[in-house]
Amino acid sequence: MDRATRKETISALHQENILHAAEQLFAEKGIAATTMDDIAKSAEYSKRTVYLQFPSKEEIHDRIVLKGFLQLKEHLLRSVDGHEGFLLKYRALCTSLMAFYEASPFLFARIVDFQTQPLDSPDLPQVKKDIFSVGEEINAALGEMVWRGIAEGAVMPCTRIKETILIYWSSLSSLIILANRKSSYISETMGTTPKGLLEYGCNLLLRMLVKEEEHGDKTAAGH
Repeated sequence: MDRATRKETISALHQENILHAAEQLFAEKGIAATTMDDIAKSAEYSKRTVYLQFPSKEEIHDRIVLKGFLQLKEHLLRSVDGHEGFLLKYRALCTSLMAFYEASPFLFARIVDFQTQPLDSPDLPQVKKDIFSVGEEINAALGEMVWRGIAEGAVMPCTRIKETILIYWSSLSSLIILANRKSSYISETMGTTPKGLLEYGCNLLLRMLVKEEEHGDKTAAGH
């Protein structure tokens, strides 16, 4: 290993440690309440070392969000690729999103809240461009799934793919967060669980996509 490679390896290790410490602090204290001093102390680095790796707290936050997008992409693609046919892929996608939230509620929330900025902005940091790029890769994969659903005759041919993906993502991601935050209310007033409500929500969204003869009883929760 030459000197330059060794330096890059050490820097990558420092960055990983700092990001891990920051993610825990953000989840526990909130982003606004967490300072660079807090991050340095938790990561067991000097404040100077933290600033050498990241110019700002926003950069740290965005790098964590990028990590979340990359993990989500891998999570979703792996779940969808393991099934044949639109209906099975759709159900795997819903299940995968729920599982991702359960494993990483903070990352899930940061992904949902991330605000896309104009890519032609002269001051837009590279990390934000990378986040947008990964998000578009996820959209493309979901678009391919819907397009194949149309081709196989499961999805209505009039479906507008880009709009459908945005509606699906915004609806289900918000419902996942709400269901987990309002679990007691859901149990007491609806007689079901957050998981049961999410399955029902997935079925409602599915009915907007598939032909009448395709969903029938197949969209019933648990089937």
